[in-house]
Amino acid sequence: MRILKIYLFLFLSSLSLNCLAQDTIESVMARMKPELAVQIAYQETRYMGLFDEDWQGSGFLYAASPNTLLKQQLKPEIEMMAAEGRLLTYYKPVTQTFHQLQLDESNPMMASLVAFKAMLTGNLVSLRQQYLLKFITSKSSWKLEMTAKEYAEDEAPLKIIMQGLNEQAANNMEVILPDGDRSQYDLSQPQQGLEIQHNLLNLLQTLKNH
Repeated sequence: MRILKIYLFLFLSSLSLNCLAQDTIESVMARMKPELAVQIAYQETRYMGLFDEDWQGSGFLYAASPNTLLKQQLKPEIEMMAAEGRLLTYYKPVTQTFHQLQLDESNPMMASLVAFKAMLTGNLVSLRQQYLLKFITSKSSWKLEMTAKEYAEDEAPLKIIMQGLNEQAANNMEVILPDGDRSQYDLSQPQQGLEIQHNLLNLLQTLKNH
């Protein structure tokens, strides 16, 4: 009987530890937030109803606190897009296209950039202002569903779903636009350090000096 009680105690203790270790939205955000700068490799697939073939691209995402995000697309063609505060800068070298405009957080076409910016800079306040958040955990993974608070009456709301394994940053993000088109991102785990910070600063400087 004593041995049975010991086994029961150990079993209940392990359950308690599992519950204590369960992810929260705050722990996920803290895990993704950079100390200096963060780099994430991504593979993007766009599913668009008006086209027979899906569009695919890949590159890197960079972020730095408090409010900087850079998306460096390498394939199929090099493009760079940076959000610093509310200023959005875009550059495509092959066509010498350069734009600067204000980042519109309510624009569905900028949704993935806005979500990445908030997630990778740990800005939970911004996410809660723009979206209804639903955080779900299981034994092995977590999922964050974000539904836009504001949307046209005759359209579905913009929806963003991020998910990852327990005790890890996001490894997947899906953006579902009001018209039904969607983009899927496969994400590597964040890499941090001085070298990545230098890479980000160099890319930002290249973008500004296009």
